[in-house]
Amino acid sequence: MRPTVALACGLLLVSCGPAPTAEAPHASPTAPPANPLVEAVDAGVGASPEAEADRIVAGALRVVERHRELAAKGPVKGHSISRAEMVAFVKKELATEVPPAIIGAETQMLFALGVVPASFDYEESLLELMGSQLAGFYDPKQKAMFLARDLPPAERSATLAHELVHALQDQHYDLEKRLKFREDSGDEQSAIHALAEGDATSAMLDHVLATRGLRAVDVSDEIISLEARGAIELSMESANVPGILKRSVVSPYIDGLSFVNWSRRRGGWASVDAIWRDLPSTTEQLLHPEKYVSREKAEPVPIPSAPPGGPTEVIYRDILGEQSVRILLEEWMPRRAAAESASDWAGDRVAVFRKENQYALAWHLRYDNEAAATRGLAAFARGVLRPAGARPAEYVSPDRAKAAAKAKHVCAERSAAGPIAAVLAGRDVALVAGPFAREGAGPKGLSKCAEATRWAGAVAKQR
Repeated sequence: MRPTVALACGLLLVSCGPAPTAEAPHASPTAPPANPLVEAVDAGVGASPEAEADRIVAGALRVVERHRELAAKGPVKGHSISRAEMVAFVKKELATEVPPAIIGAETQMLFALGVVPASFDYEESLLELMGSQLAGFYDPKQKAMFLARDLPPAERSATLAHELVHALQDQHYDLEKRLKFREDSGDEQSAIHALAEGDATSAMLDHVLATRGLRAVDVSDEIISLEARGAIELSMESANVPGILKRSVVSPYIDGLSFVNWSRRRGGWASVDAIWRDLPSTTEQLLHPEKYVSREKAEPVPIPSAPPGGPTEVIYRDILGEQSVRILLEEWMPRRAAAESASDWAGDRVAVFRKENQYALAWHLRYDNEAAATRGLAAFARGVLRPAGARPAEYVSPDRAKAAAKAKHVCAERSAAGPIAAVLAGRDVALVAGPFAREGAGPKGLSKCAEATRWAGAVAKQR
C-alpha cells in the first residue's frame, strides 16, 4: 500500500468531481458565469496548447484561492497531455520515487496475507487503476499542473479545483518534502497524504456544489464515501485490480475528507491551516479526531523476529497504522466491523524476510487494552480461517472467529504460501505467514502450523 502514498497526491477520483452535480447550467448573456472554472477552460480555446493551458490554470488558480481561502505565493505552470502520457509519467515516478525493492517486498507481503494471487503485479495493477481514474495531477517538482487533454469542461473544472489545492499546499507547507518516501514512516506519511487529499477534495466539493448554494461540510461524508467507492468498483478498467489496492487508493480521499470537514466545522479553513502547522502523526489521529486533539501517540513496537530456520534478511519494514489495518480487514469482513476491529490501535511493526527465493512475513500489533487485542485477534482469525479462493463477500462467521480468539491462537496451512497464524499475548497480537518459496512451477509452502504458531507466539511477546 505504500507506493500509493507517493503517487496518489496526483490522483483525482473522477467520481468526486462531476458526480455530485450535473453540467453547470448555461448563464444568460448578462448573468455572471455559473461556473468560473468552466469559463476559464472556455476562455483558452483557440490559443496554442501551452498558452491555453497556462491561461486556464492561471484563471482557475484565482478561483481556487477564494474557495480554499489561501493565497497563492506564485504562478503554476499548465500542461495539457494525453492519458497515455499521464500513465507514463506516473510509471516513471513510481520507478524513481519508491525503491523497487519496496514494491517487490510489498508484493510478497500481500501474497503472504492471501489478498492477491501469486501472479499479482503491483506496478501493472496500480497503473491499470490509475489509467482509468487519472484526470489530472499537480507535480511539486516542476511546480506544474498537468491536465488530461480529453476532459470535458465540467470535469476539467473539478480536476483543477482539486489539484490546484495541492499547488497551494506545496507553496505554503512544502508538500513535496512531506510526502517524499521515507523508510519506516508509512503510517505517518499516510496520515499526511490523507490530510492533503481531504483538504483538496473538500475545497473541490465547495466549488462543485457552489451552484446549489452548498459547501462540502453541508453534505454527509457517508454519501460522498459511498459514491467514491461505488465509482471505482464499477469502473470496467479496474475490474481485474485486487480490492485491497482499490481501497488503498480511495481511502485517503474518504478518510481525509472526513477529517478536514470535521476541522472546518470547528473553525473553518483557518482550522485546517492550523493542522498543516501541527500535523497528525498517525492515521489513528486522522480517523479519530479526538485522538488528534489529545495528541495520543503511537507506542514503539520492535521489528519482529525472523522465523527460526527460515529467511532472516529484512527486506522491508514499516509501521502500517490503523488505516492499513482496516483496509486489510475489509477483505475479510464488512467495512463497519473492520473499522471497529482496527480501532484502539496503539502501534505496530511489520517485516518481510528473504533468503534467496524464500520469503516470510511477520506483523506485530499492539492495542490499547486486552479487550481490543482480543477483538483484533478475532478479526485476523476471519482471514486466517477463510478458504483459499473465497469471494470477497464470503465471510467467515463471527462466532467461529471468536472461538479462535478465545483459544488465543489460530492457524491454517496453505500449500502455496505456507501457514498463516495469529497469536494473542496480553494486548499484543502477532500475525505471521510463511515461509514459502517462489519456484518456477509456482510458490510452495515450506512450514507447518506448529512452527508458525510458535514463531507468532515469540513475536507477540517481543518488547
